[in-house]
Amino acid sequence: MLSAKFKKISKKTLNSQQFYYWLSFLIPTIAFFAYFACNNFNILTVDLGQQYVDFFAFLRRNLFSHPLELIYSFNNGMGNSMIASNAYYLLSPFNLLIFLFSPGNIPIAILTIISIKIGACGLSGYYYWKKQDIEPFYALAASIAYALSGYVIANHFNLMWLDSIILLPLLINAINQILNKEKNHLILVTFGLWVTNFYTGIMALFFGFLYFLSKIFFVKKGERWTIVKNYLGKSILASFLSAFVLLPTFFELLSGKANSSVNWNLSWQFNAPDQLSKLIDGAYNFHEMEAGLPNIFMTMPFLLFLIAYFLSKKIAWQNKLVNGILLLFLLLSLIFTPLVLLWHLGQFPIWYPARFSFVLIFFCLDLGIIFLKNEHGLTWPSKIILAILSLGLVCCWTFLQNNFAFITDTNLIVSSAFIVISLLFIFFIFTHHAFAGIFLYSVVVAEAIISMVLSLNNLSYQENYDFKNYLENTTLLTQNLNKKDHILFRTEKNFYRSDDDPFTSNYNGITNFNSITNAKVLNLLANLGYLHNSNSVTNNGGTPLTESLLGIKYYIEPNYDRGEFSKKKQLIFNNNIHRLDLDNYPIISDYSQLALLKNNEALPLTFLIKENTNKTKFVQDNPVYNQELLFQRITGSKQKLFKNIDWPDPQTHGVNAWPGSWMQYDRKKHAKQSTISFNLPIDYNGSYYLELPNGVDENLIDLFINNQQVDFVTRDGQNRLINIANNNKGRNVKISFTLKENNLNLNTANIWCLNTIKMNRILTRFNQKQPRTYQKNSLVLQTSTFKIKENKIFASSIPYSPNWFIFDHGKLVHKRLFANTFLSTKLAQGTHRLTFVYLPIAFLIGILISLISLVYLKLHLD
Repeated sequence: MLSAKFKKISKKTLNSQQFYYWLSFLIPTIAFFAYFACNNFNILTVDLGQQYVDFFAFLRRNLFSHPLELIYSFNNGMGNSMIASNAYYLLSPFNLLIFLFSPGNIPIAILTIISIKIGACGLSGYYYWKKQDIEPFYALAASIAYALSGYVIANHFNLMWLDSIILLPLLINAINQILNKEKNHLILVTFGLWVTNFYTGIMALFFGFLYFLSKIFFVKKGERWTIVKNYLGKSILASFLSAFVLLPTFFELLSGKANSSVNWNLSWQFNAPDQLSKLIDGAYNFHEMEAGLPNIFMTMPFLLFLIAYFLSKKIAWQNKLVNGILLLFLLLSLIFTPLVLLWHLGQFPIWYPARFSFVLIFFCLDLGIIFLKNEHGLTWPSKIILAILSLGLVCCWTFLQNNFAFITDTNLIVSSAFIVISLLFIFFIFTHHAFAGIFLYSVVVAEAIISMVLSLNNLSYQENYDFKNYLENTTLLTQNLNKKDHILFRTEKNFYRSDDDPFTSNYNGITNFNSITNAKVLNLLANLGYLHNSNSVTNNGGTPLTESLLGIKYYIEPNYDRGEFSKKKQLIFNNNIHRLDLDNYPIISDYSQLALLKNNEALPLTFLIKENTNKTKFVQDNPVYNQELLFQRITGSKQKLFKNIDWPDPQTHGVNAWPGSWMQYDRKKHAKQSTISFNLPIDYNGSYYLELPNGVDENLIDLFINNQQVDFVTRDGQNRLINIANNNKGRNVKISFTLKENNLNLNTANIWCLNTIKMNRILTRFNQKQPRTYQKNSLVLQTSTFKIKENKIFASSIPYSPNWFIFDHGKLVHKRLFANTFLSTKLAQGTHRLTFVYLPIAFLIGILISLISLVYLKLHLD
């Protein structure tokens, strides 16, 4: 009986439209998830493993327990708004699935979310193409080509972009309904694109606008203006509904990336013929992420359908002309610099080129579906042209094979085979056999999955247990620390899993990796010598002086006495920072794999300083000067803490010194190894630092201290400090440079000694009479009551924001910018108790605009 009932349900399902919808969703979902299931569910790689997973850990910890952290958090760099970061990374409704998983299983949760999003791409694609009155299996074929396209596979780890790919078919469907004067959901879809990810959302909306323009001219003249008003009105209303996200994000972008300038020159970003290489199956590897070509793979059948669209006699030339112009514009946008900048909001994309190419793939697939819908069989001349172009494409791939590592013999054979199968389909099966739809769908499914496997096999992934071990060990430590110390402070580490570790481990650090970056904070830390690039900064490059000035009160380092742990339980310390001066900090707590150190001289995050009208002018590529300048500006001390140490005479091997020059060397011809060494006597008890000039990096030399190689990988070019000795008076330190290139210029390199005894004495005296500051919640700080005998500046190392409001005994006081970066205010003599309140003005105004728009929409609908 049960068997008969099951057969009845199965038959009903197979005969219903629901079956095709389920198929469009499940096939790409299962295919993607199964690949990683066969690889131990390891999904973390590049930015997903070094950035996004930390945001997900932050979201899971705070959404329901500390929601105000999602407005402002000291986990975010040195303290920053989270609203724009949420808008870019975290507002997808799919992210709520993360709460179904434990914190240690966040990577598997992310894999599940990505898989479901990819399935949703297929589902929305099928929904759109089925609306075109096309055979279900043709629509299914297009949907899986869309869901497993080259863009999706290449950017699967940029999961916040996938929502725009899901919503794009729904946007175009809504635009078609407006053109046909039908009921539509343009407001809802536009709202979804703005809110889930404004960055790719605006790309989809821009394409929607171009698509609308390409179709409006086919509407009767008398009806055009009404349709245009309807489209623009709903688009604008949806944008106002999204103001609670867009308005604060806009202002935060102005303080970060949008504040930088680029050159809009008339040039080509890529070589156009090379773009043909990206049409091959498996056209992806690690190099393609960083410096590759735009990803436009769409499967061979649909590539040929696209060409056939323009060869077809059944499609009106006016449609082909308009669509051809739009297609040409999209293709030029891949390589022509002004158009590249237009699509990317005036900024060159750092890694991941042509982030809008999903709209090109969608448009090409749509033209392919139009061909399948309208054509009843190509003429033989058209078929011959198609065959010649296909042969030319294979020859092109063969010619380009030596230029691109992803074009392997396997990829060539697979792609050529699918081109042959596609030609056979167009020549002999399409319009000739009833099973044409199923045949095409089977071919596209097979190719899309094979291409996915070939592409993903070229990448490497982190082990999930490495993330779990890091999370469990560090959060145990920070939880205990936060229970014991209730004053506002910062913590850092001499190792890192990612630049966004503070989000995962819940501590207030300085490291940060975020596309929504505070430019003032980034510039300050760069000037102090911290390793950085345009959207990230690390704790590498600091000294005890910078740590004390920035309020880094605690330090986490590996427990070097830890016992034996199994591979799956052992915490990995792959990125240790070379810091001997950490020995100055006493260990206050030991954990199984970590140790907690305390910097007793660390300043509080708020402090009183003397009035000083002098501006703080930092000098680029001069970290020692800048550190002393900030020290003097805060403490009022005139004393110098760093002493410049003379270089000892060099010992050279395999190099020639430049005649009459200072510290400039050439490699000798035929020398197997070229080395310059210095034996430096340590005459003082302090911390010694080697300052390497901008341009001397890991590509130019290998650096050895006492015959131990030092990892000094750089990011953006800058002068940097490397700790080479600490409290080693009476000993020698050997500094060795091994040349990798033909010459080395060290004439601006320096050796410095930091007088830590003098520094500690001054900072200890400075800290004695400072008020304490407590964090009441994420948006409110409050000081203890304190009394001053003269006018002073109440300064801080909290990044300045117009959203901070300072109250003294409940009365609003004027805030100031300190050291070009931080928050401060001027106080008169007397008794004070300050309260800092973070009020996100643009966010609140945005909420008001959104509510007014919602009321207007409700009244309009009624």
